[in-house]
Amino acid sequence: MTRSRTSLFGIRPGIRLLSRVKMCKKNLCPPNVLLLPARILFFFFCQWEADEANMLTDPPANVPRDVSPGKNKGPAIIIVDSAVTSLSSIFVLARLYVRFAMARKFYLDDYLITVALVLAWLTVGFSIASVYNGNGVHVFLLNEDQISRAIFWIMLGYTTGVLAFSIPKLAIVSVLQRLMNPSKRHLCFIWVLASSSLMFFLISIVISYAQCKPSRAQWDLSITNKTCLDPLILIHYSIFTGCWSGFVDLYLAVYPSIVLYSLKMPIKKKIALSISLGFGSVATIVAIYKITRIPVLASHDFTYDTAYLTIWTCVEGSTITIASCIPNLRPLIEMIFGKHAWGVTPHSRSKSSNADSEKGLKKRQARDPYDLDTQNEG
Repeated sequence: MTRSRTSLFGIRPGIRLLSRVKMCKKNLCPPNVLLLPARILFFFFCQWEADEANMLTDPPANVPRDVSPGKNKGPAIIIVDSAVTSLSSIFVLARLYVRFAMARKFYLDDYLITVALVLAWLTVGFSIASVYNGNGVHVFLLNEDQISRAIFWIMLGYTTGVLAFSIPKLAIVSVLQRLMNPSKRHLCFIWVLASSSLMFFLISIVISYAQCKPSRAQWDLSITNKTCLDPLILIHYSIFTGCWSGFVDLYLAVYPSIVLYSLKMPIKKKIALSISLGFGSVATIVAIYKITRIPVLASHDFTYDTAYLTIWTCVEGSTITIASCIPNLRPLIEMIFGKHAWGVTPHSRSKSSNADSEKGLKKRQARDPYDLDTQNEG
């Protein structure tokens, strides 16, 4: 049974997912593609069309009965990873527009989130490369060379993926430091939280590459003289780091809401600010679900069972990136929807100083006029 080139995308032979891919055979691939996502996808589709030797061939005779050769999670990996990363890119571009065109200021969190976005797109590229080499397909249907290359690209995607959702936590702390004016002790505490999460994931990356000697033996199946650790070591440690990451996301999302609750301001504004500063709680939900998928790292059908883990890693990174961008988009939101979008009115703003002095509340005000205004209101 021979697998057709187009069947990997769930399309019948004779129907092309991308009709213009044929230009690659005529050396007509556009040399200058401005959009990075389109360029990455176009490159791999061109490669797919031009290289038949790397496509799936006849499955081996010892395929388990419960394995269906037609099942393939590869398209889902490409579509979801590209979609969520494109969505987060829109938020990052909007954030950079506010910084450059409106505020004309660039903070530490802006640099961090830009690095995270680059890592996210690298993850998408590595994911596409892994699918191109068999990720998402049952391992029993792949030859040894395809399995080796699929595992290699999956590991590279894991490396950039965990960094893509760890670095934005530092960006969120930087935003909270500027907006919430926490005490020195609490500021130190939240920086330790975010930094420790990044450090734990860096250790996880080291373990993933060092669990076999030589390290290349993890993806090069031709190496038989090797010594490897029990895969449960990486699984248990990954579950720990996932739980810690979820806790950090939750704390950084709940903390601003607690501060805002203590301030005297219209309820509509409290809700709007709490949602914008607490969107990271969605990343906690994603992290919790992803933890339930971690045990598949020890699966014998690695390329098929870990497909959704690849997807959720990218989703978590995009979610936390969006969460770090939302608090910085106030000028853009006000320009589109007006200042009433945050529940702020000139009348309520004029009464703030008298109410603050009477209640003795601590005044928390954004240092930058283009950040969220967390000033008390009466």
